[in-house]
Amino acid sequence: MKSIYRITILYLTIPFIIFCVGWLRLSVAVPAVVIILFALWQLLRYSPRTTFNLTGREAVFCLLLTGTWVFLSGVGGYAFQNWDHHWRNAVLHDLINYDWPVFYSTPESGPVKMLVYYVGYWLPSALVGKLFGWGAANLFLFLWTWLGVLLVALHLSFALKTSPVKSILLLSFFSGMDVLGTLFLAPEYPTLLPVVTHLEIWNGSLQYSSFTTQLFWVFNQAVPAWLCIALILNNDVIARTVFFPTKQSPNETEIVSGEEQERPRNDMQIFLWSLCFFFAPLASIGLLPYLLIEIIKQTDFKSPFRNLRWDILLAAVIIFLLSTFFFTSNTAAQSRGFQSLAIEDFFIFFLLEGGILWFLLVPVKRRDPRWMVTGVLLAVIPFIQLGNGNDFVMRASIAPLFYLMMMVGEVISQNTTPRILRFTFYCLLLAGSFTPLYEMNRSAYRTYQYYFVQDESNCSCDVPLRVTHLEQGGAPELEHPNTLVADEIRTLKYMDDKLSKNFIANVRQTLYYRYISPR
Repeated sequence: MKSIYRITILYLTIPFIIFCVGWLRLSVAVPAVVIILFALWQLLRYSPRTTFNLTGREAVFCLLLTGTWVFLSGVGGYAFQNWDHHWRNAVLHDLINYDWPVFYSTPESGPVKMLVYYVGYWLPSALVGKLFGWGAANLFLFLWTWLGVLLVALHLSFALKTSPVKSILLLSFFSGMDVLGTLFLAPEYPTLLPVVTHLEIWNGSLQYSSFTTQLFWVFNQAVPAWLCIALILNNDVIARTVFFPTKQSPNETEIVSGEEQERPRNDMQIFLWSLCFFFAPLASIGLLPYLLIEIIKQTDFKSPFRNLRWDILLAAVIIFLLSTFFFTSNTAAQSRGFQSLAIEDFFIFFLLEGGILWFLLVPVKRRDPRWMVTGVLLAVIPFIQLGNGNDFVMRASIAPLFYLMMMVGEVISQNTTPRILRFTFYCLLLAGSFTPLYEMNRSAYRTYQYYFVQDESNCSCDVPLRVTHLEQGGAPELEHPNTLVADEIRTLKYMDDKLSKNFIANVRQTLYYRYISPR
């Protein structure tokens, strides 16, 4: 467990350090990196000492399952890519081809156009791309994502006290019952036949994305968010085995007993949450209530600051503030409010997308505050509008869906659970598995066609150098025919449609540009 924990912390922290070096002026970057490196050293030096038993057979199966899942996601361009990859590939192109930070125009007066997006996940791959080119960057991105998913599987299995194979199967096939929404409520698309349609959109743009859909469409937010959530979930176990030097002697470790020994460290959790905010700010909003629950539950209010390490807290504050200054440079996220939904439409959506599972957890989880928060979040999130479209609904729901999956996994793995309840959960999970199965089947179908069926001479792979507008995706299974890679936008520089505002911003008057960015 020590090595897994250390690799995970490095996996999440290294991209932010790269961000500091590339996106901040020297006077800001140097002290920020020094403080974060010191906090990182503390976290790595005093790692958990719990054991994690994994047989060779389990390791092989886990590698195969996670590798196949990531391969089918399209990350790296070796299998079919869904429509959203047009934008994700464009971000990687610009991170490779432009100096950092990525400016598209810097006139003496007028708009200063800049890439302002959640770029953190791509930064290690972009560095490889700057040195060795586009192909190497995509290979590294595939391996980087594979490593991230593998770490999620291991942490999830540790939390559920089960094998990594079972945990990755639960993660990849857990979903709401979109198949029922499609069967009874979808007006035209999606349909149950052919078995390659995108079932998530049976209720229009309002959706709670399955974990497979998140990986296949928004891997850059999903994978780091899962890791941060999993580490916070495991913090009860991890923190009890992390020992820091005593104030009396730096060479001695402080091993406490009783209630204090059972109390996890809040500074570690806040640090992890700040990293989640850097990678996926919308997902971090959904994670925040769970973080507050853990902090309240674990704080000794008689001496609330006794076990806090201020260097780790300071690093967390720096990560949060610098990320905030950068993200708020893009005004696309400034529009916020509430959207009205017909009560019957909302109620059906809530029930099919997790509400039924949540209600069935009442007998065993009703005393768990995380169960209550999960239900409240899943009920409230659909009414909140932040930025363009319904991205908030799809991304802020990542944390409550993860916790819902965890609670369901705990219940079905307990021998004390009544058979009828366990059987009901299995039936609902089976119904939900159609959504990820359709996603995987679409990728497998289009990938097989590309490699073994179609005539490559029919491939129209020429892409205009100056793409200014990208049509909204229709049926995903019909996207970019004759090619695997969704790479129609080679640069965001010339884009001027509505969606491009999520990526490009005029930063001239922002605090980030005036005081923090190198220029």
